Amino acid sequence: RDRRDRAPMTNPVKEALAAGRTALGYLVMMPGVAMVQTLAASGADFVLIDTEHAPTGAETMAAMIAATNGTPAAPFVRVAGPRSDRVKPALDSGAFGIVFAQIETAEQARATVEVSRYAPQGKRGYGPSYAALRWGLTPLEYAAAANAELLNVVLIESLAGVRALDDILTVEGLDVVVIARGDLCADLGIPGRFDDPRVLQLVAGAEATIRARPGVALGGAAFTTDEARAMIAGGYRFLVLGTDIALVQRTAAAQLAAVRGLPS
Repeated sequence: RDRRDRAPMTNPVKEALAAGRTALGYLVMMPGVAMVQTLAASGADFVLIDTEHAPTGAETMAAMIAATNGTPAAPFVRVAGPRSDRVKPALDSGAFGIVFAQIETAEQARATVEVSRYAPQGKRGYGPSYAALRWGLTPLEYAAAANAELLNVVLIESLAGVRALDDILTVEGLDVVVIARGDLCADLGIPGRFDDPRVLQLVAGAEATIRARPGVALGGAAFTTDEARAMIAGGYRFLVLGTDIALVQRTAAAQLAAVRGLPS
């Protein structure tokens, strides 16, 4: 195509963060394109394809990324850690960024930048396959834009990660830092106890630390609509509203209860 017909490679979530808006999305754990297509067309700003806990292989992941084409939603992929063999297939398939689980040190945070950025900012291997096709770019044109447009999200999921937060935030190239309350509770030996004073104190301190860091957005997950609104009011700018599994299960259970005349 003529260069003038090519869509610019712009990340809508990065644009939202730069404007101070909150990006809203869903975590997709069901392997396959149907749920991604459905949620991406809902008006969500992003869909987060899970390869950490979900049984999603590389071929399915690539198809799920492609299924967001033609929708406003940016596709991100969650990986178990900053390893090149996990990150390259996701980015080269057209993901708009990576969410890195279980980051506990500044060294690990630097590794997330290295594996997801081309030189000189990082050490990402050159080999974009389908990524450039999303915008009708050549591989070289894609590579020239990728460092600025791809989103780097790190998850703080443990007490060690919270304690190292000041050091982690010194790393250049982080866009969003997420406080994962569920894993933090589990790490403290109190799974599911989100209202425990220790959890509340740790989360409040981490929130304040992240909000004070210029250029880094505070991220998290909300469990209810009211909680989501409160988190947005509290400065959260990257928010996961739930998982596909929970959405389907809760909707089905509520409908069945209503039909049977039972309390939901």
